Amino acid sequence: MKYPGKDPWYFGDYLGGLPGNNYSLLLNCIIILLLAQIALSTEPSLDTKVGHFYLDFALNLIEVFFITDYVGKLANTWSLSDYSISGLVASFFQRGALIDLGIVLILVTEVFPNDSFVVIGIYILKSLLSIYYSGFQRVLKRVQFILTDSPGYTFFPLVLLAIVTYVMAFCIYLLERDFDSEHFGSITRALWFSIVTSTTIGYGDVTPSTTLGKFVAIGFGIVGIVCVALLTANILESNSRFNELEEPSDA
Repeated sequence: MKYPGKDPWYFGDYLGGLPGNNYSLLLNCIIILLLAQIALSTEPSLDTKVGHFYLDFALNLIEVFFITDYVGKLANTWSLSDYSISGLVASFFQRGALIDLGIVLILVTEVFPNDSFVVIGIYILKSLLSIYYSGFQRVLKRVQFILTDSPGYTFFPLVLLAIVTYVMAFCIYLLERDFDSEHFGSITRALWFSIVTSTTIGYGDVTPSTTLGKFVAIGFGIVGIVCVALLTANILESNSRFNELEEPSDA
């Protein structure tokens, strides 16, 4: 994975070069605009002449950006081969370039309506690809390290939380089954209350009716907080270890 120079407006390329900081920020703004346009296009109150004008304008702006993004990345890829003819041909047939070309053709030819599942899906796919081929790759690399470096240690609190959740469901089942069989008539039914309590979500849609059941729920809720805190601490520790390993390569 290669990073561009210090040009903050670098488009990126199809050989692994990532966009500059300013261009990445612009890309994120366009993606937010796209998601907002998709959401607003389903709003009945905007089904007016003025509403269609602004929504179509936003969509056209997004299309122009995606076309420019494709051309810019293609040009940057070609420049890496010193603008040779063979390099130009090779640029067109890079995997990322072929995907972007297909997306651009579908959007420009308007074979499908703008509000169709295909076009909206294409826009979302393009957004996801644009995010992936940006600085977000570094975030994914960090997440992969956290997940794979020492999963037995990092995610031990999750195993502990799962055990605590099951034990809590068992206890609540014994205490509450005669008072609320609908929600606590079996261990599997009691698991819902146990999960939302031990993970500190606490919807409040299901509650124990006995005093002892309430105290048990409080106790297991506190244990759940401890488990979540341990998980957070372990993830932060893995994140710090990743930063330490990255320092030599960044320097």
